[in-house]
Amino acid sequence: MEKNFKQTSRSGSMAWLLQRISAVILFVLLLFHFIVYHFLTQSRSVDYLQVMKRAQSWWFPLLQFMFLLTALYHGLNGVWSVLEDYTTSKFWRLVWYSLLLTVGTILLFVGTLTIIKLYTLKIA
Repeated sequence: MEKNFKQTSRSGSMAWLLQRISAVILFVLLLFHFIVYHFLTQSRSVDYLQVMKRAQSWWFPLLQFMFLLTALYHGLNGVWSVLEDYTTSKFWRLVWYSLLLTVGTILLFVGTLTIIKLYTLKIA
């Protein structure tokens, strides 16, 4: 199988750099998420009411949305990098790219709706 590496090398370095940056951001957000959920609780275990109380603050949905955006970008960019390396046909690259874009848009929509729903719920 003959592969033209010049075909994919134009944007490869930027995608590589953004993949590393998103990994660092994900690591920081994951640490913050872990500390908030597991060390800043009033009891030994995390319960539903504690999570729902936090979801009512202004910073918690923002943190969750940043986590969602970064995780989606990082994951979809990684899958695209693998698919781009092994797919030589322009047609199949377009199909895979369209599929990843569609899946990413759906996941972003559902995730955002979930975050909004948690933020707007009233806790008794």
